[in-house]
Amino acid sequence: MNNFREKAEEVAKKLQDYHKTVDGWTVTKKTKDGETISYRVSNEFDGYLYKGECIIDAPPATVFHYVDPVPEGPRGNWDSDMKKIEILEWLDKPDLRVNRACTASACMGLISPRDFVDVILTKETDSYISTNGVSVSYEKCPEEKKYVRGWNYPCGLICEKLPGEPNKTKLVSLIQPDIGGMLPRSLVDQAIPGSMSAFFTELKNTLKKNEASKS
Repeated sequence: MNNFREKAEEVAKKLQDYHKTVDGWTVTKKTKDGETISYRVSNEFDGYLYKGECIIDAPPATVFHYVDPVPEGPRGNWDSDMKKIEILEWLDKPDLRVNRACTASACMGLISPRDFVDVILTKETDSYISTNGVSVSYEKCPEEKKYVRGWNYPCGLICEKLPGEPNKTKLVSLIQPDIGGMLPRSLVDQAIPGSMSAFFTELKNTLKKNEASKS
């Protein structure tokens, strides 16, 4: 368990470095709603690190509740890419766990369903709440035939608190997945920015609906 915590804490530091590094990013998608998707060459593997950013009209704790990949949370209900979320083991409640996430097929079925087994650390500071994840080898969860096992290099979601604006959140998504299989890199790189943008849009729509239902 100590090794998993050390690994996850290292991921948390890396994600903050990625987030704070301004230079070297190439913008690949920008929407009228203020969503920006950028990428740069990954330091972890032969692929890209992607960063998605947007402002959400909800408090950081609310946004985190909706994006945290836990089976009892709302993420599995609104995120169309997420088909199944499991906690395989709580390593240290309430902040350190081993998760399994199963994703839907993509690109009109050209990318088949994947699953990822990650150690995830939840971290809250005065300035943000975040998930910090990285894939791990976990003997208790062997591969299944209906999923291609992917591998997440340091990744996560940062719900950044905005000074003076308690009802707004800057949401930052950082991912660098090796989705496995025999797919051409160009197909994967084409699919990821659209998927990240759709994630932001679905989240915003869900929050709007839920707020409207409360009023």
